[in-house]
Amino acid sequence: MDDNQQPNAQELLLQLNIIEAKLTDLIARWPYHSVQAKMVAEREDLEEERDCILHLLSQSDS
Repeated sequence: MDDNQQPNAQELLLQLNIIEAKLTDLIARWPYHSVQAKMVAEREDLEEERDCILHLLSQSDS
């Protein structure tokens, strides 16, 4: 894909499904105590990426 080309809705949905699966897996492994900093950072990164994709999808619907 070109750098100038926006991903289409189907590609965004595929990326969203992958991110959601990673988040689900991460949350399933989330300990009750002493959460590692790298897990917190990974969760924040995945949530940020998910939110960005959701924003792009909402714009493409308009």
